Amino acid sequence: ALYFGTVPDALSAVNLGPETRPLAQLRSLAFQPPGGGALLRRSAVQSKIPVRAAPLERYLKSRGSTPPRTWVSGLAQRLQAAGCAQIVSAARRWFHGAVEYLLTDPKEADQEGDYFAAWLRACHRNVWDDVDRSDPEELRRREWVPSKSHPKSKKHRHNLKDIEIPGLQDAFKEFAKFDPSTRASTRRERVLAQIIIDAFQLRLVDLAMTLAVADAAAAAPPGMPVVVVLYAGEDHTRSCADFWRDQGFSSKGLAGKGIVGKRDWEDDEPRGLSFPAYLQDVRTLFVSPQ
Repeated sequence: ALYFGTVPDALSAVNLGPETRPLAQLRSLAFQPPGGGALLRRSAVQSKIPVRAAPLERYLKSRGSTPPRTWVSGLAQRLQAAGCAQIVSAARRWFHGAVEYLLTDPKEADQEGDYFAAWLRACHRNVWDDVDRSDPEELRRREWVPSKSHPKSKKHRHNLKDIEIPGLQDAFKEFAKFDPSTRASTRRERVLAQIIIDAFQLRLVDLAMTLAVADAAAAAPPGMPVVVVLYAGEDHTRSCADFWRDQGFSSKGLAGKGIVGKRDWEDDEPRGLSFPAYLQDVRTLFVSPQ
C-alpha cells in the first residue's frame, strides 16, 4: 500500500496502539559496553541515527495527491492514468518477487556481500575481527578464508561456507520469541531486522528507477525514439535492466550484450572506458525508416 496505494491505506495495515507504538523506537538511550558492564546513558557520538522514533507520520508526499501518496505511489498512479497500467502491474509483481528472493536466502541473493558482512560483524565477531573484509563480495563467495593472526596456518583458517543467514520466515520465528519486557534485543535479532527492512528499501530504489524510466518514455510524443540515461550503482542498474528485459527489451545488435567494461576489476587495474559509437551518438541506436 505504501508504494502503490495511499498513506492512510498503509497506516491502516500497521498495528499501532498504546502497546505497540513504543516499539517504533529505533534505538534506546541505554548503552551497555561490549562484554557487559554497568548500563550507561548513550552519548550523542554513539548514536548512528539522528532520531529515536520511526517517522510514521512523516513522508515525502506526491504533490497534489489526495488522499496523500508517497512519491513512488504517485508516480505509479500517474503512469496508470497515462495508459501504462500494464507496466505498473508488472513492476509491482517484480518488486514483490525481488524482495521475496532477497529475503529467502540473504547470503546467496545479495551478490554485493553487504548482508553477509553485516551478519559476520554482528554474529561471528571472532571471524570478523580475524579476516580480510575489504571485499564483502569476495568474502561472501569464499568457502575458507585465512586467519589474519595466523595467515599460514590451515588449522586457524575460517569456514565461511557453513555460515548462513536465516530467511524471512525463520527470522520472524525468532522475533516471535522476543519479549521486550524481559530483555533487550540481541545483536542477532537487530541485524536480522535491519536486513529485512533494508531489502524493501533496496528494491524500492529499483522500483522508483523503473517507474521513472517508464514515466520519461510516456512523456515523449507517440512514436518518438527515446533514450533514457540512468546513473546508479551496479546492483540497481542490473535490477532495472532485468525488469525491462522481462518486458521484451534486449541488447540484440550491441557488442558485449550492451555492456561496456566489466564487473570485476583488480585494485590496480585502470578503469578508463572506451565508449562504442552508439553511446557517442545515441541517434545511431535507431534505424531510420526506409
